[in-house]
Amino acid sequence: MKKSLFFLISALFLIFLTACNDNGQEDDDAEANGEESNEGSEAETKTFTTDSGEKVEIPTDPERIVVLHPTYIGALLKFGHEPVGVSFYVDQDEVLNEATEGIERIDPEDVESIINLEPDLIVATATDANLNKLEQIAPTVTFDSMISTYIDNTRLLGELVGEEEEAQAWLDEWEEKMSEDAVEYEDLIGNSTLSIFQSTPKGLISFNTDYGRGGEILYDGYGFVQPDTLAEVTKDQFNVELSTEELPEYAGDFIVLATEGEEAPITESAVWENIEGVQEDRVIELNLAVTRYNDPISLEAQRNMIKEQLDAMK
Repeated sequence: MKKSLFFLISALFLIFLTACNDNGQEDDDAEANGEESNEGSEAETKTFTTDSGEKVEIPTDPERIVVLHPTYIGALLKFGHEPVGVSFYVDQDEVLNEATEGIERIDPEDVESIINLEPDLIVATATDANLNKLEQIAPTVTFDSMISTYIDNTRLLGELVGEEEEAQAWLDEWEEKMSEDAVEYEDLIGNSTLSIFQSTPKGLISFNTDYGRGGEILYDGYGFVQPDTLAEVTKDQFNVELSTEELPEYAGDFIVLATEGEEAPITESAVWENIEGVQEDRVIELNLAVTRYNDPISLEAQRNMIKEQLDAMK
């Protein structure tokens, strides 16, 4: 009986040792093949909180990012992270089109084309109709333009790819440039109001303070303010459609006129010619194909265009 018990205990002990050796061998094999153990795998992801408060588990160091809206491309490029795929809408913007040369264009609504890129992270808008499908492909983070400013986006995108310090450094440098410019144009601007209009063959649109077309620079950076009438109608929306007859009601002391190429039908009207800002040559003309977005790369290009025209008004 004692011998049987002894042999049973010995056998169990040998089985235990064999299991331990097998586990150790698996770990060694994994390390030899460049793989990480379970403990290492846990460190490969992190929790990212979107601007709407949603928490998403994402790769710590994403390598195959697909970006489905042009607004969120510039910051990633600025911080050294080139996406594997971007929305084909970047082709409409000269600055971002050049910055993304060589990166594959995709239709943001074509889920199959996104799958083919084998992304490990997708950047989309909160209003994307295919969010449920995108989340099945890869971790998907969203941005809501009604919640976040370009400052928020820059900081969050830096966090997304582990470049928090680079993002903050750009923001600090940008704030310094804005402060210097504000001092430079203080006498010109004073307490002036400014309105942003976009004129296309389809009609006239006016924008709020944070929707591209130079708004982030002129309002947030230089200190222009909207006329009260325009501030009221754009406080809860990005833009508002106007008739030509309504133009004088919303026109500020200075005017930004954003157009597609050289098309600006509004400038041919008598209403336009009678606006004080037009008569006083206080119109900043911006090409929409360069000023549509508010990422770091686009803003830097817009600043140069705006400064050149303000310099001529001094």
